[in-house]
Amino acid sequence: MRRFVLLPLLATLIIPGVALAQSAPNPPPAMQGSTGTPPSPPSGAPGQWGHGHMAMEQKMHDRFNAANTTHDGHLTLAQATAAGLKPVVKHFAEIDTAKRGYVTFNEVQAWHMDEMAKRLEKKAAELRAAG
Repeated sequence: MRRFVLLPLLATLIIPGVALAQSAPNPPPAMQGSTGTPPSPPSGAPGQWGHGHMAMEQKMHDRFNAANTTHDGHLTLAQATAAGLKPVVKHFAEIDTAKRGYVTFNEVQAWHMDEMAKRLEKKAAELRAAG
């Protein structure tokens, strides 16, 4: 008889503790604003917190998905042309390094980052030369 009483009583004590243990912890006080929420980025500095880059990446992903009419994650040259993705069309052969006849979003993004790196390296060399 005691087992039948102890088991439900024990369960009512343990279950709330398990539920509390699974909830997300609050960020440390140093990361919280005055309202107890994480601080928002300062206005006029979208890139400082990475929001500008994330928005650009989301926009690129949305355009890729809209152009990918077969929704298979593979963008063909014809799909890129029809969607007006001029940089992808112009550099399709460079992006499609495996020569499969299609590119994935990650390949387009990797190519884009490589191009940005080349421009930054060129600018850095110009600054060093002016230096």
